[in-house]
Amino acid sequence: MNETITISLLILIITTSLLLIIQRQSGNLIPGLPGQKIKNRNPTFIIAGPCGSGKTALFSLLTTDTVKPTVMSQEVNVAYDYMLPSTVKHLKFNLMEFPGHVKLRYRLFEALKESSTIKGLVFVVDSTVDPQKLTDTAEFLHDILAITERVPNGVDVLIACNKSELFTARPARKIREVLEREIAKVIERRAKSLSSVQKGEAGAETDDTNDGFNSHGPLLEYNSTKGFKFEFLEGNVDAVSGSVQKQNIDKWECWVDERAIN
Repeated sequence: MNETITISLLILIITTSLLLIIQRQSGNLIPGLPGQKIKNRNPTFIIAGPCGSGKTALFSLLTTDTVKPTVMSQEVNVAYDYMLPSTVKHLKFNLMEFPGHVKLRYRLFEALKESSTIKGLVFVVDSTVDPQKLTDTAEFLHDILAITERVPNGVDVLIACNKSELFTARPARKIREVLEREIAKVIERRAKSLSSVQKGEAGAETDDTNDGFNSHGPLLEYNSTKGFKFEFLEGNVDAVSGSVQKQNIDKWECWVDERAIN
C-alpha cells in the first residue's frame, strides 16, 4: 500500500513539473489576441489612436528604422524583445500596435484590462486635424483612460502629435487643451445618459454613450469649476509634437525609454 502511494505521488509530482515547464515555454496569452502567446514578461508599450493618425507607420519606423507606405491596419502588430536605438541599448520590451477602427477597438480595451506589464501608451493623433473634429478622438482617449486609471498609480500616456512638419499642424499644447475640453463634454454627456437610465426614462437604455460607460469603467474625475484636466489623473499625460514621415521621433523615444527603465 505504501509503495502504491509513493508511486502515485511521484507521478503527480512529475506531471505537475512537466505542466509548469510547458507553461513557461509557451508563455502567456497576448491580451486582445486569443490563442496567441506572449513569449516573455518584458515591459509592454502600446501604440494606439484613431485611424489615419500614423500608428502603423510609427510601429514600422520603430521596428525597421524605415518609413514605409501603410494602409489602414486591421491586425495587431507585435514586436518582442524590442530595443530603442538609445543610450539604454540593453533594455528590452514588447511593442504592440492596435488598429484604430471603432469596430476593432475592443482588442485594445481587452489588452488594457488583461495585461499586467503595460508601462506606457503612445496615443498617436494627427496634429493637422481641425480641433473641432477631435470629438471622436477625445471619446476614444476617454475610454482608454477610464481603463488605465483602474491600475494603481495609473498608466502614463504620451499624446504623440504626428505630422508636425505640415503647415496646418497645431502645437501639442493646443491639441492637449482641446482634448481636455472635449473629454469634459464626454463626461458630462455620459453622466446625463447614466442619470436618465437610472431614472428609467424611456429610450435612455439605447444611448450609445451609455454603452461606453458600462463597458469601460467609471467616468473620469470631473470638477464643475475646472472641468476635466489631465492633471487630475493618476497616470501622467504628456503631449509632444513629432513627425514619423520626417523621422523626427526622438522625443517620443526618450519618453518610452524613461518609463521602460522605471
